Amino acid sequence: MKAVIVAFAFGKPCSIRSNQRIAQIASQKAREFDVPVYTQLDVCIEPDVKVKYIIEEDPENPPTTWQIARGVVRLANQQSIKKILIVAAKPHLWRVLRDVKQAVREAGKEIEVCVCEEIEQYPENSWFCPDSTQDRVRSREKWNKREKILKLIPFFIYKNIAK
Repeated sequence: MKAVIVAFAFGKPCSIRSNQRIAQIASQKAREFDVPVYTQLDVCIEPDVKVKYIIEEDPENPPTTWQIARGVVRLANQQSIKKILIVAAKPHLWRVLRDVKQAVREAGKEIEVCVCEEIEQYPENSWFCPDSTQDRVRSREKWNKREKILKLIPFFIYKNIAK
């Protein structure tokens, strides 16, 4: 299968529970399908797995969901990859799917987008980490405040904010 796994961090640093889960699932799937992982620095992929880390210019401001989505679609296009497998925290999944599918549409490519079902084994509330350095992922309440706004704004405005 010509595919790539894209793993989206949920908070900072890589040692928090949510990012360890994401790294474990992404690493397992990469070995299972013998495919690379495209991710950010706060997702520490296991050493035996081929990984392409996103270049982060400012460690205090990790790449946005939209930037990662566009990056994985660019990578898929460059390498003639026809399938993107997503690993993300359940609370983040709606936006990850929206952004990756929109990036595929904008690229005008035929790329299948799927979610790794392993994320379903964890309850939605278990993804929030009070020890994250990013306040927005410490609790459902903090997350929902931000996400409600992101759900309501038109996509063209979101893209300008998130680039």
